[in-house]
Amino acid sequence: MKVLLLHGGPGFTHDYFECFEDFLPKEGIEFYYYDQLGVGNSDIPTDTSLWNIPRYVEEVEQVRKGLGLDNFYLLGHSWGGMLAMEYLQKYQSHVKAAVLSNMTAGMKSYTSYTEQLKQKLFTQQELKTYDSLDKLKLYDSPQYQDLLMNKLYTQVCLSKAG
Repeated sequence: MKVLLLHGGPGFTHDYFECFEDFLPKEGIEFYYYDQLGVGNSDIPTDTSLWNIPRYVEEVEQVRKGLGLDNFYLLGHSWGGMLAMEYLQKYQSHVKAAVLSNMTAGMKSYTSYTEQLKQKLFTQQELKTYDSLDKLKLYDSPQYQDLLMNKLYTQVCLSKAG
């Protein structure tokens, strides 16, 4: 079984997928992961025209071709799940099955919801800090990561518990 893993973001790397090899049975499973353009071990270009979904879809296809994958499993987490859905619209014939994890299928509603949460959860100073770091795309900043992971992501749930 061959599984191509698409990491989340913005700004995340493939690193958190490396534990899959320890948690899932090793027999017969080959995991493939990479850092998408702009993060981790990949090039970090300054050309902002490269930051678009069709280009990321083509990047996944280039990785697939480079690895010689066909009839493979595709797992997308967070942003990687949205990317997987876009990839499947164009290249589904190469994919046996897909797993979408911890992501949203509607960016408009998700963005609106997270904006409401930020207003509710962040102090004015935290909101100012978060928005300025986000605007500068400083996603790996310790301040940004702290606000994102410890204050915002702990509350993001679009369905009621219970």
